[in-house]
Amino acid sequence: MTTLAAFPAGDAASIDSATRAAWHDTWRSLDVDPLVAESVVWPELERYSRLQDYMETGANYGAYVTSGGGPDFSIGLFQMKPSFVEALEKAWMRSGLARQYELWFDTDNTATARRVRISRLQKEEWQVIYAGVFLRLLYLSYGSYNKKGEWTQEGLETLPLEEQVRLAATAYNRGCVWAAPGYGDLDSIRAHVGEKHFHYALIPSRRTRRYSYAALAFRHYRTLTRMQNGGLVHTSTSM
Repeated sequence: MTTLAAFPAGDAASIDSATRAAWHDTWRSLDVDPLVAESVVWPELERYSRLQDYMETGANYGAYVTSGGGPDFSIGLFQMKPSFVEALEKAWMRSGLARQYELWFDTDNTATARRVRISRLQKEEWQVIYAGVFLRLLYLSYGSYNKKGEWTQEGLETLPLEEQVRLAATAYNRGCVWAAPGYGDLDSIRAHVGEKHFHYALIPSRRTRRYSYAALAFRHYRTLTRMQNGGLVHTSTSM
């Protein structure tokens, strides 16, 4: 049994209510549970808030823009890599969701498309959008139905919320295969849920303590649900 008390303390209330509500509105517009979404990105946000003063803020993205190569830096609040987002955009455009949500990406292999991607990754609002896109696509790819609406498996959305959070967090942290709708292999994600690779060190060593990303995310989910039940989380700007 995981001992949550051993994890680094994270303060869910450290996001101001207006920011949280705006994030949640964005995720809700993509039909994503905002509490799940915030929990999935929370460990990266917490690490970013601790280390941002030491991180490479003026990284040279020239090699990526011109050729798609160069170092694959993690960027922004939720620490997304250009390669991660590029694969995400391509999967989104193949999925049919772009038309449904009127959210389109230029996935051409051009310097212009890569420049736009890097620019977006440096903006908070786009980090939030990309997180929502990731989760909406995950629930489609690893869901219960194929493109024809035919049942294929007991998908991600049918599982208990605890397992949904842990699986989604694991997929976000380590990446996943973007299978056709309803054909994602949940066991391929489930096999890595308990792995402890995530850390809060700028330069990790053998002595660096490592954590299960999925467990950290679920810890935050439990905190959020307690706060919501106590009236401390306002999840919409319209409230």
